[in-house]
Amino acid sequence: MRNEKVRSIRDTVDVVDAPFGGLFGSISQQKVLQELVADPYSTYTPRDLTELTELTEPTVREAIAALLQLGILRNISRRRMRPVYQVNLDSKRMVALMFLSYATLDDRYGEDHLSDAVKCYYETVQSSCLELEPGEVTSVMGDSYWSIAKEALSSEKGYAAAAAGV
Repeated sequence: MRNEKVRSIRDTVDVVDAPFGGLFGSISQQKVLQELVADPYSTYTPRDLTELTELTEPTVREAIAALLQLGILRNISRRRMRPVYQVNLDSKRMVALMFLSYATLDDRYGEDHLSDAVKCYYETVQSSCLELEPGEVTSVMGDSYWSIAKEALSSEKGYAAAAAGV
C-alpha cells in the first residue's frame, strides 16, 4: 500500500512538471511547443530551440518536422541549410494552445487571464470581419503567455514556477 501511495505522488509530480499538464505525446515535442507558446512572436532556428529546450539537435528536428506538418510552425527562410521558423499565428491549433496556457495558469493560481485573452481574440476576429485597416489591431492575443507568467512570478503572491510546468 505504501508503494502505491509513493507511486501516485511521483505520477502527480510528473504530470505537474510536464508542459501543458501532460496532455500531449512526446516530452521533447512538448518542450519545443512550450517554448513556442511562451513566445509566439519570435523566430527560431533549430539551434535556438536546442538551447532553449536542452534537447539534442536530432530530437528538436523531429519535433520541428511534426509541428511543421501540423501547421503550427512555418519555415520562413529561403536557405535550405539554415532554416528559420516562425509560429503560424493563423493556426487555430496554436490559438487553442495559447488559450490552454492561460487556462493552465488560471487553474493553478486562481487567476482569470483566459477570459481576457478570449475577449481580446473575439474582438480581434470581430474587428477583422468589419475590415479594419491593417495595424489597427496590434495582436491576436494581447499579452503573451510569457509576459503573464513573468508578472505572476514577480507578484507578491510568490508564484514559484508559473512558467516552468506549463
